[in-house]
Amino acid sequence: MKYLCLHGAIGNIENISIQLSPLQKELETDNAASFVYINAPVPITPPEGFDEYFGVGPHYRWADDGGQAADSMISRVRTIPDGQNPEDVMRELKGDRDVVWNNYGQVMEYLDTAIANDPDIHGIIGYSEGAAMASTYILDEERRFNESGRPRRIKSAMFITGWPPMNPKDGILLADECDVMIDVPTLHVVGANDPFRHGAFALYNVCDPDSAIFFDTGKGHTIPRSGLVIQELADAVRALVKKGNGEEE
Repeated sequence: MKYLCLHGAIGNIENISIQLSPLQKELETDNAASFVYINAPVPITPPEGFDEYFGVGPHYRWADDGGQAADSMISRVRTIPDGQNPEDVMRELKGDRDVVWNNYGQVMEYLDTAIANDPDIHGIIGYSEGAAMASTYILDEERRFNESGRPRRIKSAMFITGWPPMNPKDGILLADECDVMIDVPTLHVVGANDPFRHGAFALYNVCDPDSAIFFDTGKGHTIPRSGLVIQELADAVRALVKKGNGEEE
């Protein structure tokens, strides 16, 4: 299965392809899966002091929130609040601010075009903000199928240290506030030491529990790149591919 890969906020093709390269090589040994990458559509400059962290530019974001990086969700997540559950944490993080997404339609169309241009793409991978975009796109595909019968392309998804889906009308979609469900098989790659893990848990909670796979890297807000974890993660992706193709494991 070929997966469209979406980098995180303040990222680009070069950075995400380097991060996923070890996993990609492992999956290519038996042609289990292949990856294709695209840049997000919104150019952005890293916040002061984060230049080295985000690597060589230019850098891009997916969601245009209409604000400077210092006031956006990207910077606010530096200090994650406490909460009784992932949904409480996300609400506390949001506070009384409106979640603004000025280019929702453009991003959905942008992903539509990338997928339409490659008929072999039937999966999607998102890292951090890219996971929010990927999960949102799956829900958008589901909506359009229900409204018009438009065929759905995405059969499975991998979310790496992800964030919940969102839309301009309802903001961040949380399991205890809405009845949406991502109904395709999903693989959730989360680090136990990731300071942003509550967002990943909130994303997991809006996915079908019968077809969601949870994979703990034991690390932080990073993509595994070496060691036994690569083999284990590759095996989890293989299981995801089988689920997406409707095959028995």
